[in-house]
Amino acid sequence: MPAKDISINLLGESQIEHTPLGRIINWAVTYGRYIMIGTEIVVLLAFISRFSLDRKLTDLKEEVAQKQDILEANASFEKDVRALQDKLARIKTLSQGQSTPVDVLVLFQSITPPGVYLDAFDLSNRGVSAQAIAGDTTSFSQFIANLQAANKLTNVDFGDIKRDPLLGIQFGLSAHIVGQKPTPTK
Repeated sequence: MPAKDISINLLGESQIEHTPLGRIINWAVTYGRYIMIGTEIVVLLAFISRFSLDRKLTDLKEEVAQKQDILEANASFEKDVRALQDKLARIKTLSQGQSTPVDVLVLFQSITPPGVYLDAFDLSNRGVSAQAIAGDTTSFSQFIANLQAANKLTNVDFGDIKRDPLLGIQFGLSAHIVGQKPTPTK
C-alpha cells in the first residue's frame, strides 16, 4: 500500500490567527527574525570595530609615553628657562624704578636757586626728605616758589625751620613724588 502523508496540526491554523497569543507568535515568526538579524549585524560591527579602536588606543598610549619622555628630558631646561624669566622680570622691575631717583635729583638741581644748599638728602619709595640751608630769605622764598611751580612733588611739608645768624635759614623738607607708588617693603 502506498504511504500517505499524514499531517497533524495541533494548533489549528484558523483558530490561532485570531487569538492574542497567535498574533504574537505570527509577529515573532515574521518580523522578529528581521530584528534578530539586525541585532546580530550591530553586534558583529561592534566586535569588528573593537580591533580598530584597540589599535588606536595602543598608538595613543605609545605617543603619550614618548611625549612624557621628551618632557622629562627637557624638565631641567624648562626649570632653567623659568628661573631666567623670573630674574629678567626682577631686573625689569628694578630698572623701571631706576629712572625715578635720577629724575628727582635733576628736579632738585633745577629748582634749587643759588644760595640754597642741601645738607642731607634721602630718597625712598615713600618720597623725599631733605635738610637744607638758605643763605637769606630771598633764596628761601625762591626755593618755595620753584617747588610750587614744579608740580612734581605733593604733600610738601617744611619743618624744623630755624634762623642761624652765621648760616642763614635751616629747614627740613619732606614730600611725596607725583606718580610714584610706594613699593611694599619685604
